[in-house]
Amino acid sequence: AQDIDHVTISSSKIRAALETGDVQTAHQFLGRHYAITGRVIKGDQLGRVLGYPTANLDLDAHHKLVPAEGIYAVRVLQGHQTHRGMLYIGTRPTIDGTKQVIEVNIFDFNREIYGENLTVEFIQLLRRDARFSSLNDLKNQLEKDRIETLQIFDNQ
Repeated sequence: AQDIDHVTISSSKIRAALETGDVQTAHQFLGRHYAITGRVIKGDQLGRVLGYPTANLDLDAHHKLVPAEGIYAVRVLQGHQTHRGMLYIGTRPTIDGTKQVIEVNIFDFNREIYGENLTVEFIQLLRRDARFSSLNDLKNQLEKDRIETLQIFDNQ
């Protein structure tokens, strides 16, 4: 085990950080951003309807730890290109979803990438998952999330 700021680093502490959505502590412990890789699959197009199209990810390694449910500022690696975006992990309670999904809205990107692999690096948790009273309220929150994500990247 390694010490950082007088804290002994172990895989269980990294896991605990990820399980609570503390991807910044995981980054400190790992010395790199925690990342997941998945293949882009077809979703139900709700993000597109809301004006925030997403790439739904089917993870390559289902045993890989997925951070806590919520909205994250992320860096997306697609081929040889890097993009900014925001990623959602959750069950979509606003539409009474039951199955956990992982979907990423890639900023300034408009291409069909079904079947391609994306790697997503977690930068910061924006907020926990929440149920909204309407799709319009959800859309308004997504705009706030986008602005916050851009500010995070501008301050890096």
